[in-house]
Amino acid sequence: MKPQLNTRELTIYLPGLTLAVKVAASMEELITDPADEDNIPLWADIWPAARGMARHIWECLDFSGQSVLELGAGAGLPGVVCGLKGARVTFSDYKPGALELAAMNARSSGVKDFSCFLADWRDFRLDRRFDWIIGSDILYDPKFHPYLSRIFEQNLKPGGQLLIAHPGRPATFNFIEEWHKKTGRPVTEKIIPVTIEDPYFPYYHVHIHQF
Repeated sequence: MKPQLNTRELTIYLPGLTLAVKVAASMEELITDPADEDNIPLWADIWPAARGMARHIWECLDFSGQSVLELGAGAGLPGVVCGLKGARVTFSDYKPGALELAAMNARSSGVKDFSCFLADWRDFRLDRRFDWIIGSDILYDPKFHPYLSRIFEQNLKPGGQLLIAHPGRPATFNFIEEWHKKTGRPVTEKIIPVTIEDPYFPYYHVHIHQF
């Protein structure tokens, strides 16, 4: 029998919307091998980039009748907000616990039109194209860039849009610049201030790039 994922609740405040979102109760208890970066449970919490993206989606975008693939979904906050703005959402992650959280949060928030896809970016076999692909802080490590570039090429519809959020990481800026040169697609950038409950690093500037 699969062990139950212990959770705690975070309250996410967006203009005119309050969401109760489940995350893992403790990231530390999920770490089985600290030396294995593939098993560091980054999916188990909601990071600043996801909060900034969720706010941008809620305030600025409409997904009525459109399909959205969220990569590295984790607890699924941005995908949930896409669903609330009318999207058919596919949450994707490489850890079952992440998709368990995303599905739990989608259902509790009233999102009905969603699915989950379990896959590693390095072996991503999804035979579908989407109107949008979104990702929060997924381009933090250059070694994943070739795999993500391939996913963008294979799973984004012609004329589809890419939405990337990050807290100012140089590796992500480098990818954005290279992708812009490679594809010739225009890109817009917006910066959203995010505050989290952290005594040491509470303030972030989240960069939103849209192609």
